[in-house]
Amino acid sequence: RVVVVSLQGAPPNATQPKEFNTVSLCKFGQEVIQDIVARTNEIFQTLKTIQPPNGTPQGANASNEKKVKVAEQLRHVRMLFKRLRIIYEKCNDNFQLQGMEYMHIESLIPLKEEWDMKSDERKMSEQYRVSCDESKEVMEQVMQKNKHLKEIIDHLRRIIFEINTMLAMRRS
Repeated sequence: RVVVVSLQGAPPNATQPKEFNTVSLCKFGQEVIQDIVARTNEIFQTLKTIQPPNGTPQGANASNEKKVKVAEQLRHVRMLFKRLRIIYEKCNDNFQLQGMEYMHIESLIPLKEEWDMKSDERKMSEQYRVSCDESKEVMEQVMQKNKHLKEIIDHLRRIIFEINTMLAMRRS
């Protein structure tokens, strides 16, 4: 399916609507997000280096230049977010045109909780339950055999004690 998109803030020679399929739009959206992250990092780097004016004309000029630079970067980031919103809306429109109106694009993004739930589902599979039951049975058998061995050892100790007692009485 092909979608016609007109992006705001595009260069003047690219103002005619262009046709993109959903995959191309998502790829372009990913590039816009990477650009937003890069621009935001630039803004933070600029903000780290800003110093308040120190009262000299040079300090005031440097401070004003940094303010203008940050304002320009923020304007550019705002424009990138608008572009990303347009791409997002076009992707959703395209999904609805393909008969996927019941599925929101956010539901296609895997979340950590969903991965945890899927691993829980795998753990609760039939094979896992059977293995757990077998493990419990084996543990019970081992505990019973340990108990039986302890009884045998205690019985042997009593017999040895009685034998030693009889030998001691015979000598005296």
